[in-house]
Amino acid sequence: MSKKKKSKKKIGKANPLLYAILYTIFKVKFTKKYNITFDKDIVKSIKGPAIVVATHTSDQDHILSALTLYPIRPTYIVSEHFIRKRSTAMLLKLMHVITKKMFTPDISTIMNVLRAKNENSVIVIFGEGRLSCYGHTLPLAEGTAELIKKLGVNVYSWKAEGAYLTFPKWRDKGDARIGKIHCSVKQLLTAEEVQEKSIDEIKDITADAVLHDDELAMEGVEYKSGNIALGAEKILFKCPKCLKEDTITTEGNHIKCSCGLEATLDSKYRLHGAPFSRINEWFDWQQESMDTENGYLKAKAKLGCCDKKGFMDTNAGEGEVYMDKDIFKLSGTLHGEKIEFSVQTDKIGAFPISPGDHFDIYHNGNLIYVSPQPDPRTTVKWVCFLDNLMAKKRAENSNHITQ
Repeated sequence: MSKKKKSKKKIGKANPLLYAILYTIFKVKFTKKYNITFDKDIVKSIKGPAIVVATHTSDQDHILSALTLYPIRPTYIVSEHFIRKRSTAMLLKLMHVITKKMFTPDISTIMNVLRAKNENSVIVIFGEGRLSCYGHTLPLAEGTAELIKKLGVNVYSWKAEGAYLTFPKWRDKGDARIGKIHCSVKQLLTAEEVQEKSIDEIKDITADAVLHDDELAMEGVEYKSGNIALGAEKILFKCPKCLKEDTITTEGNHIKCSCGLEATLDSKYRLHGAPFSRINEWFDWQQESMDTENGYLKAKAKLGCCDKKGFMDTNAGEGEVYMDKDIFKLSGTLHGEKIEFSVQTDKIGAFPISPGDHFDIYHNGNLIYVSPQPDPRTTVKWVCFLDNLMAKKRAENSNHITQ
């Protein structure tokens, strides 16, 4: 007797009643509290299969985009990072998300996206591949344009202006800044245009659509908070006055250095008493000043990885990490077993980051948290070093193409 073929696993969509309840709860909470407006007239004409490419400057973007797209029950592509957290895993399963291993080959994600397309889903992807820690969008992740081309469906873009300023990634959790958020969705490409255009053309169009600087977009808008600068030391590591690193502290609306620098951040996110007018300018300056040609980073680290149940154990081990322009190395122990590996730096691509805590890296398909010690605030330096290095490589490749 022949065995029956297993039916292909469906991605599915969130239960409509559960989704409606969650929508009502979050709309009441978010819309009133955070002064959110929506430009969503086009939503009623969006039919699956389709893809929505979203900017990613705040850790509330999934909620904000879901509120914008309602009554559509979209299928989100989210980092495996979140499915490994007990606090978010169950809800994400109920929402039928597709998980993605960040900046590492992941064929299963592509297969699941194709399944979602065949189920006529509206798929939401954050094209940068990770959340920006400083309010300016990041370069489009490799493979995003290729995925859009392969899907061959209508493409839309989503943006939330003011989301970063309300929920900066470097803030203490729960410490939102009340001001204004404007969410909008628009059509980017028709299915026919996707078929006609080259991957490079799709990449350029998509990159332009997600390009966003929240400080400039919401210039002049007030964001109320008694601690508006608190936490900025998680992303600002270099003093522009004495040029020393790891000497920045914050309190209230003050950003200070041990050398005597004392800058203030006002309710419109303007800096005073520093050689920069915005935090983004400070961040860009320190990243660009890193010597990726001759410099290196080295630190002891606390390591995290998944336990036997598949949830992240943030105290799974310890070790040492090293990175220069050529190589990244990690050695230590995880759950009592030795681990040691090295990888070409430019093969990593980017480090997803939880500012002031850890960055993520994959080894043999396994997610590892790396928390530099003794000061986990230095996490951002590893991100900046790699981002600076990759920006230079992209510039070199662009020059070779144009010559």
